[in-house]
Amino acid sequence: MANEKMSVEKKTKMIYSGELMIFAILFAVIGTLEIVGVIGNREIMLKIYNYVTLAGGTWLIVDFVWTLCSEKKRAKNSLLDKIILLPLGIYLITFDILCLCEYPLFGMEFAQFRRLMMSIAFYYLAAAYLFQSIYHYFYPIPAIIQAIEEEKKEKEAVPEAPAPEEAPAEEIKEDEEKPQK
Repeated sequence: MANEKMSVEKKTKMIYSGELMIFAILFAVIGTLEIVGVIGNREIMLKIYNYVTLAGGTWLIVDFVWTLCSEKKRAKNSLLDKIILLPLGIYLITFDILCLCEYPLFGMEFAQFRRLMMSIAFYYLAAAYLFQSIYHYFYPIPAIIQAIEEEKKEKEAVPEAPAPEEAPAEEIKEDEEKPQK
């Protein structure tokens, strides 16, 4: 069987979908480690986590609005991806405000509440990235489509190297006729 090369489209879609799948697995593992209590609960790390996720949640909302308002950004991104992550941004901001106020809910201890809520956020991210990895294999984002087209143009622009030609017989004869010193 001849060695068949994979098309540029398939290779690019597989790489992008594979990256998203790796993130989905990573977030699911972190969520599981958090819910079973393997990840430590040092107070300073939890405060850092709250500030980072507060900034991240705010960024998710700002990025969604920016994508809606900017035609240039919308042309390169999937609006579906931004919509899927928008509830997470709102959730993270709400969760971080509750954590910074240390306001427990549902009669739980604060540490249990925080562990559960952090795990939910990680599982939501895992589900979102899993969906995106499958969806974008069949419907790539515009930036990927553009990259595929550029790759095709580059391959078409570069002509294949011609086969090496032998020197014409006349040049060989001229070299032989020259007197050697």
